[in-house]
Amino acid sequence: MILVAVVAVVAVAAGLQALSGIGFALVAGPLLILALGQSDGVRLTVALSLLLNATILAGTFRHARWGDAARLFVPAALLVWPAAVITGRLREGWVLAFAGVAVLAGVGLIVSGRRAHWVDKPVGAIAAGAASGVLNVLAGVSGPPVALFVAHREWEPRISTATLQAYSLPLNAVTLAVLGPPTGHVSLFAGAILALLAGAAVAWPFASRIGPGAVRALALSMATVGAISLIARAIF
Repeated sequence: MILVAVVAVVAVAAGLQALSGIGFALVAGPLLILALGQSDGVRLTVALSLLLNATILAGTFRHARWGDAARLFVPAALLVWPAAVITGRLREGWVLAFAGVAVLAGVGLIVSGRRAHWVDKPVGAIAAGAASGVLNVLAGVSGPPVALFVAHREWEPRISTATLQAYSLPLNAVTLAVLGPPTGHVSLFAGAILALLAGAAVAWPFASRIGPGAVRALALSMATVGAISLIARAIF
């Protein structure tokens, strides 16, 4: 039953990523945590995100702004271990609540589309990277803070996409090294990988036919439902 739930969640999240560019982890993270628990859910989310980063970066690395990726990565990586230590000492209910709030905050950042002038200053990269590193440990959701930073650069989409992968890939590798690999059965991990590839492959031909606004709204709605479910589980 858990295998079916994981495969379905990963396939849908990968499909939405292919259709709208919305973060895979933002959709899959909360639901995988609900299905597997906070620890295994985050580990599987990070591992699958790492695979997705590598796949996308393989075809886009020439467009990446490696200097900006490094400026984001350093503060993020420095906070992964402290965040993991603190998280490991908290009750799971508190961690689930924090993860749910983190996802809701990420959705709010994306929906608001607001510009903050301080993000353009040197402290912007430090703050965005630090927040991203902590969120990656809590819920496997590193994207929203750095997406806000990248949005202020006003780059072409291919540059933004490549730079985000260049940042996220090493961060997910560090996070996975600190947290450890997914501890579920091999069949569960293999099924999730196949679902990731299948979901993206099935959705890709429709990327130009379906309005990105509708898909984006669906993805954010799913992420919101997942986040609220995490908070409800933590409370009850």
